[in-house]
Amino acid sequence: MTPTQTAVPTATATPTVTATVTAAPTATNTPEPTATIALTNTPEAQTAVPAITQQSTVQRWQGVAEYSFFSPSRQQEIFFTLYTPPGYEQSDERYPVLYFLHGSQGSHILFWNAISREVEAANEDAGAWLSQLIEIGQLPPFIVAAPRRPDGAWNEANEALVTQELIATVDGHWRTIPNRNGRSLAGFSLGAAGTMRYAALHPDLYCNAMPMAESGVDDAASFWEQNVTAVLESGLEVALVVGELDMRGVNASTAVDQLLTELNIPHQLRIVPDVPHNFGQLYNQIGVWALQFHAACWQE
Repeated sequence: MTPTQTAVPTATATPTVTATVTAAPTATNTPEPTATIALTNTPEAQTAVPAITQQSTVQRWQGVAEYSFFSPSRQQEIFFTLYTPPGYEQSDERYPVLYFLHGSQGSHILFWNAISREVEAANEDAGAWLSQLIEIGQLPPFIVAAPRRPDGAWNEANEALVTQELIATVDGHWRTIPNRNGRSLAGFSLGAAGTMRYAALHPDLYCNAMPMAESGVDDAASFWEQNVTAVLESGLEVALVVGELDMRGVNASTAVDQLLTELNIPHQLRIVPDVPHNFGQLYNQIGVWALQFHAACWQE
């Protein structure tokens, strides 16, 4: 396959950058939660909405705030960052959500730190960059939610946290499109393994998924085989993305590409020229394309 490269838009944001996180009133007012929320159409799939226990404004990135809730499955406080688009506070509309899982060396701020540092068009503010893309019409308004992994991998131990509790928290406190047509899942490195696992096991929750720089084809691959009927019936779409210089990732992503091809699961593989195992550098090349891939399946 001949890899392709997507140009980053020339429009840049002009942010105000500081290096502090304060406990000031949040950039997004969280509404009172509902008692439970249905994650699927089955009556038994009711998940209680966790309360927001902490919230603070992240002044480094426009529209981004930090929150936490108590996870019943992990019995600990879970922190996550959340971006809301321009006009959120002034509207009563519902918005799709991109969920992002960080790698082993990152945290819930990886998405914002890496994009701010490496994506040239972001001008050191990932939130302002997203807002700019929305305001000029390259993307529809959307929310980004990125949790911090408590420990271990994005595996079975954290499955309920990601696929039940986090979604219930975001859908219960923000005006989202609370079904699979309003959710996408993406992850980098270790987060790509989680994206592989959770999307395969829960295709009823997400309309598409993007594992980036998957570095190992482990047991997660078998979930696609075991759940192929549900995946195909759901219409889930998959985009595999990896940097050309990330040889371990290229090998793993190519193997996953072959597996999904054999299973007839709609997907694409994109190998990005001259990029190593680095999320920021990867997004500098394909960020707009990646976000537009997710947006293609969002609908009310």
